[in-house]
Amino acid sequence: MFKKSLVLVVVFCLMATLALSGCSQPAEAPVEDNQASEQISEGDKKDDAPAEKPEPKGPSGSVVVGSGSMNGEFITGWGNSSYDNNIRKLVMAPELLMRDPGGKLHLAPYLEKRDISDDGLVHTFTFNDKFVNGEYKYTDGNPMTFDDVIFTFDFYMSKDLTEAGGSSSLPEYLASYKKIGDNQIEFTLKEKIYTTDHSVFSERYILNSKYYLKDKPADKSVQQHVKDSLISKPIGAGPYKIVEYVENQYVKLIINEDYMGNYQGSKPMIKDLVVKITNDETELDELLVGDVDLIPGEIEDTKIDAVKADPNHTFSNYPRHGYGHLTFHNDFEAVRHREVRQAFAYMMDREVFRNAFIGPYGISTDGPYSTNYWMIDENWVDENLIKYTSDKEKVKEILESNGWARGADGIYAKDGEKLEIFLAAGLKRWVDTLNLVLAPDKTVEDFGIKVNVEQLDFSVLLDHYYGKNLDTSDRKYHMFALATSLLPAFDGYANWHSDKIETWGNATSPNSARFSNEEADEQIMKMRSAQDDATYQKAYQDWLIVMNREMPLLPLYSNDYHDLFDAKIKDLNTSPLWPWPYAIIEAYVD
Repeated sequence: MFKKSLVLVVVFCLMATLALSGCSQPAEAPVEDNQASEQISEGDKKDDAPAEKPEPKGPSGSVVVGSGSMNGEFITGWGNSSYDNNIRKLVMAPELLMRDPGGKLHLAPYLEKRDISDDGLVHTFTFNDKFVNGEYKYTDGNPMTFDDVIFTFDFYMSKDLTEAGGSSSLPEYLASYKKIGDNQIEFTLKEKIYTTDHSVFSERYILNSKYYLKDKPADKSVQQHVKDSLISKPIGAGPYKIVEYVENQYVKLIINEDYMGNYQGSKPMIKDLVVKITNDETELDELLVGDVDLIPGEIEDTKIDAVKADPNHTFSNYPRHGYGHLTFHNDFEAVRHREVRQAFAYMMDREVFRNAFIGPYGISTDGPYSTNYWMIDENWVDENLIKYTSDKEKVKEILESNGWARGADGIYAKDGEKLEIFLAAGLKRWVDTLNLVLAPDKTVEDFGIKVNVEQLDFSVLLDHYYGKNLDTSDRKYHMFALATSLLPAFDGYANWHSDKIETWGNATSPNSARFSNEEADEQIMKMRSAQDDATYQKAYQDWLIVMNREMPLLPLYSNDYHDLFDAKIKDLNTSPLWPWPYAIIEAYVD
């Protein structure tokens, strides 16, 4: 019956050629749902050969990591900021398939093998003897069990998650799952999906069922109980465990001495971590004076250059697997019209923005993509996508040909709707730079569009962005300044298909741009059902062409990302698909 057996490595995304710049391939952004293709945030390697790593003498030392604002949502299911997801990577029990620095997937240490049926629909995971005997433990002492694996998939398959304000794409993939014999679990898919490994079996952290069920009130679902009482208090089996979480300040973590190891058995050598929320304006000073040891994902040239000039600090740099953007809420007021979104794209001078916001480490981008993906490259982008540049006459042509006319105040209007757009940003630097290129008096005079940029606390911004925890009467913002980190394999269904739009204010909307387009949906479904690389690649490219035309979000930049850190940290080898929570496991403090 079974054709393939996976013992050591699951080849990444069925790809014969994975072109990854700077790799030995999200969020930022939304990490919308556990299997979303992206993560949301606000928002370089030296050539010198690393010194030989000394023989370890046991875990020691501590590292303070600077972070953007966290929501305290350390259990997947209720939207994702990349900062919350960093904590999950450090704390939660390993998923069935674990990523390596190049984006390939490997069996978790508790698995012996995986068998896949000839039709690709039945995946049977065989667990090793240590798992069967209860030798892998959570940090509260409970053993990992088969019940936990079934509980985890039940948790994300249940409609109770949606009723508790969360979301999951898992029901779109799985038909059934069950324990068979003494050491196996069999998963049956509804259909063979190109990104099955990443969409179903990766980053689906195994939950400690005894802990999450222990004090559950009889009148609550376990999902509601987790959201109400435990979402900031996860108990996992990852490399670290949380000692203390203080909202809007920090998360303190200590090494999990019983950690089973990552995909190749590595265990952390740094004893203590503090993930500290830092101010964008002061984080460099904190790094240079030693209050913070690591600032990941830096994009500002002044900070990067200051660290490069300091002999006590070093850096890792790599092409970002993601992009910064202004995302429209495509179902809200005037921006629901394609011509308005296109006009905005032709109004904003993105080159001026990039130079002011990032400087020499900024990279232009024209869609929701990463050229770290094998499916495209810069030549394809140049030949196929519209290059939106600031153009007064183009704005006038697009709007007036669609029935918009300037009023006495100089602002375009149509059918009682005015082009007055409210844009939410989470950092003062965003606000200052956006106001530089979108000053209301200038945009009204030159383009007939008024833009109001407002700064919100990042957690509040994400509530508006995802459309959760708010009343309909609170809805105000048409656009959001964010950045997205993509996951290794792209499955646009989770974040971009019209089926994934939730009623605003009711629950987390995985399709956070609230974008609905039949042509885009068609290409997404072609990607999902692709049986070969060529079909998948063609659908991905066709989808990008639609997105570039429809403009559900305005891409602003990508980056040469720099992780800046104290030189006492050795062997911190980050890359596009290997962010610091993974890399820190193999680093140590000198």
